[in-house]
Parts: sequence; C-alpha cells; structure tokens
Amino acid sequence: MDLLRASTTITVALNNFKEIIPVNNVETAFKLKEKYNAVLAGEKKVLKLDDFDVSNSPYHIQNFEANTLILKTTNGTKVLENMQNNSENMKILIGSSINAKAIAEKSLELADEEIQLIMAGRHQNFTIEDCIGAGIIINEIVKLAKIKGINLDITESGQVAQMMAEDHNIAQDLIYASNSADILRSLGYPEDIEICAKINESNIVPIYKNNKITQLE
Repeated sequence: MDLLRASTTITVALNNFKEIIPVNNVETAFKLKEKYNAVLAGEKKVLKLDDFDVSNSPYHIQNFEANTLILKTTNGTKVLENMQNNSENMKILIGSSINAKAIAEKSLELADEEIQLIMAGRHQNFTIEDCIGAGIIINEIVKLAKIKGINLDITESGQVAQMMAEDHNIAQDLIYASNSADILRSLGYPEDIEICAKINESNIVPIYKNNKITQLE
C-alpha cells in the first residue's frame, strides 16, 4: 500500500485503462510505451518525470484514457516488484482507503490462511498515511468477518493501525496532516490529497499478476 499516491492512482486509473504495467526503470518505461502505444505516468521526488505524460497523480490521471498505462513511482512500484519476486503463490491486491471495503471483501474471499497488508512507506521508512490506510482496510475486514462468522487473529501492529483508523474523520485528518501530504501541497498537488483521503469511494480491486495490474472481477 502506498496511499499517497501509487495505490490510489492505480485504483483510479483502472476506470480508464484496461491494464497497468508498473516499472522501476525509465528506459524500460519508454520501450513499453512504444510497444503498447501506452500512456506514461511517473514521478521522481513527486514531480513528473521528463517526457512522461503525467505524474503519479490520481487527480490528473483521470484526464487520460488508453488500453495500457505504464507507471513508475519512487516507492509503490518497487514494493510490487519485490512482492512478486518473493512470493510464488501469493495473490497481490492493491488497496488503499479509497477502495478499502472492496479490498476487504475480496481478501476474505481469496485468503486461505492469512492476509498480509504491506505498507510501502517512504524510502523504507514508516509513514502515517500508509498505516491509516491499512487500518481502514483492517476495520472493513473485521466488520465483514463478524457478519460471516470468521474468527480473526490480528497482529499487535494491525491492532494499532485499526485503532488509529477507527474514526474516519480522525483518520482523514491524519492523512491531511502527514509529511507526505505537506510535500504534495508544496509541489502543487493538493487535489491528489483529497482523492487519496477518500474512504470507500471505489469498488475497483486491482490485482497484480504476471507483471501487469488489472481489475479483479
């Protein structure tokens, strides 16, 4: 999860794109753009990469539409690559606060034994917005599990995230007050924060498989 902004951008983008290919190399991004006649989205230190069509922006990505989106980000795409390289049978869903309930429903449906929530953070450091996003998803999982009669064993870190995000108003205030949000505002992306702080506004569930992200039906 990279709430500000990759996970949210991916979820929003799947309204207008059939597939998203995450990459961690600019040269690869341009090669794939030519191969798929794709839109290029990417950033370095928040700002749009040179010769890319758009930054990693959930607000601005809404202005683009094509079959394929190539996405390069500082943190989120690296996490996806690492997860795919280190897990053969894991189903990788991409969640955030904007699609928390939909992610919870599919996670409970697909999980065999456990559900892991992986937070991207920033430069391998903890970020409060990713913790809040995880907590919102955990709360949705707990609600649904009670309805279905499923017993859960939540880790202590998961319980902390859950408590931090239990009140949606407080959770959104924490997202708006985060260091990452301050950076986005200072660089001219205030609209991205508004979209990323939305809760349960989307039913789209992105799934990452075979190096591509598509919408899970």
